[in-house]
Amino acid sequence: MMGNPVRFTSGFTQDAPYQPLAHIGVPDPFFYAYYEDDFLPYNAALYTVTAASGSVAASVAGGNGGRILLTTGATATNFASIQLPAAGFQYVATKKLAFLCRIQAADVTLPVINAGLIQTTATPYTVTDGIYFTKAAGSTNIVVNVVTGSTVIGTTTLTGLLTNATDIDLGFTVDRLGNVLIYAGNSLVGQKRQDLATLGPAGKIYASSLTGAMTTALLNPTLAIQTSTAAAKTLYADFLYAAMER
Repeated sequence: MMGNPVRFTSGFTQDAPYQPLAHIGVPDPFFYAYYEDDFLPYNAALYTVTAASGSVAASVAGGNGGRILLTTGATATNFASIQLPAAGFQYVATKKLAFLCRIQAADVTLPVINAGLIQTTATPYTVTDGIYFTKAAGSTNIVVNVVTGSTVIGTTTLTGLLTNATDIDLGFTVDRLGNVLIYAGNSLVGQKRQDLATLGPAGKIYASSLTGAMTTALLNPTLAIQTSTAAAKTLYADFLYAAMER
């Protein structure tokens, strides 16, 4: 329900009383290491763009809220991807980790799509370490993988969520117990009436059920699309976010 803002007249903080910013009434900006980009505007200098006969462009038509456009070439192996210049996020036991993006594909069947936290790489479809969403060529299922040392140690499949030329929000959090909580759906981010809200994660991968240890490799926020056919394919991105508890 909509209501009046909550007012904390002395501010608020995450810090314990003995920590340096405990008595300052603003949130501790270093409690989490995080990266966020709403692409308002898109600053290409912030990213490493890998585009095999493809491209990444900004200020796209219909880009309400800021959008970038990843476009592949017209050969099956052509792809376009973005990452930060260096990986800076890592799973640490008892610490929270998160990823979130909003994307839209004109064709949700033919191309291969990856979104999540993986190792820094010029070949985003060869994942050695990461927690990420992927959509295979010819499928409309979204598969969430947890990969350590090139071995998939946990996976879950989400069906019926993708529609051509329609936004989808994809996110996960890893809680302090090591549970991977998955969120996927239309318009999960932003204001929603309480009676229309979709509550709870779309699925879970529990750390206790994984066959190996969660990766501790440094991971990089990643968006990528590969055509997998003899026609160029496109992927819009509205925002990109990653966070790691210190």
